[in-house]
Amino acid sequence: MKIKESRGDRIFYAFVYFMIIFLSLVCIYPLWLVIINSISDPHYVSLGEVWLLPKGFGFDAYKEAFADERILSGYWQTILQTVVGTAVNMALTIPAAYALSKKNMIGRSFFMTMIVITMYFGGGLIPSFINISNLGLLNNWWVIPLNGAVASYNLIVARTFFSSGVPTELEEAAEIDGCSVPGTFFRIVLPLSKAMLGVIMLYYVVAHWNNFTSCLYYTPGKPEYWSLQMVLRDMMQQITNAAAQENQELMDYYAKLVDQIKYAVIVIAAVPVLILYPFLQKYFDKGVMLGSVKG
Repeated sequence: MKIKESRGDRIFYAFVYFMIIFLSLVCIYPLWLVIINSISDPHYVSLGEVWLLPKGFGFDAYKEAFADERILSGYWQTILQTVVGTAVNMALTIPAAYALSKKNMIGRSFFMTMIVITMYFGGGLIPSFINISNLGLLNNWWVIPLNGAVASYNLIVARTFFSSGVPTELEEAAEIDGCSVPGTFFRIVLPLSKAMLGVIMLYYVVAHWNNFTSCLYYTPGKPEYWSLQMVLRDMMQQITNAAAQENQELMDYYAKLVDQIKYAVIVIAAVPVLILYPFLQKYFDKGVMLGSVKG
């Protein structure tokens, strides 16, 4: 028998649906605005006349984006840095988290304390730059995937999951059957940790994909290593320099170029993450909840 809803219930549900629709629009509209700006005439975009539907419809911006060698180079570097960087992150974070999840590990409390401290205190940019320089990684491609190879928050989430989400009895049974520690880790623990692995990988992928500061600080003399975001920054800087030099011809050229491609490049840069996220979404909520139940 269907329970009759009271007037208060109907008002409450109407309010909930209104808030869901409102928040959905707030989240979707910025992405929609970028898309319609990328396929509109730069003249209308610069005047701020594009806000709901595209004006001067066309795909010239995308043609210009892919015609510029720096854009393609930056796009390739971003993909390469994301793939290699995420592989390095996962290879270092997950085994470390598994080891720290073991209560019988010698020095476990000390190592965890040191890791937690890095979440609140850092050496700053200058000490980091000096450290990178002393390691011989300045203007070296590997500084991008290796810098920040382990995120403390991700490591703690993974360690918490291993502590509470993987039954100890399974590991003990594997040990009794003669399975080594690495064998237990790869054959039993990792297959049971797909949810957590998915969310940690997603965190790292997004961080690398949006990485800008590593190229800016540590590879200033190697434009061929610059990510897509750094390439866009360089293009905007060229416009500023042209304006400062009162070079009207150069300024007009770069201004037109950037107006045509900046929104298109945002769409191009966001597409891989938007494609990847739905496949990892089923692991995302479960992974975050399992990793946050216990400290």
